[in-house]
Amino acid sequence: MKKIVLAIAAAAAVFGAIAPAQAARHHHPVCKKVHVHHHWERHCR
Repeated sequence: MKKIVLAIAAAAAVFGAIAPAQAARHHHPVCKKVHVHHHWERHCR
């Protein structure tokens, strides 16, 4: 029983460490509205 709890805790700790790094690398493109020739366009990078 303890092994299962420790395994879950370890998995949660590893996921908690990996998730922010994944989120930082694979975040959505940053879009901003830019006024181009009398209309608005969304430029994403």
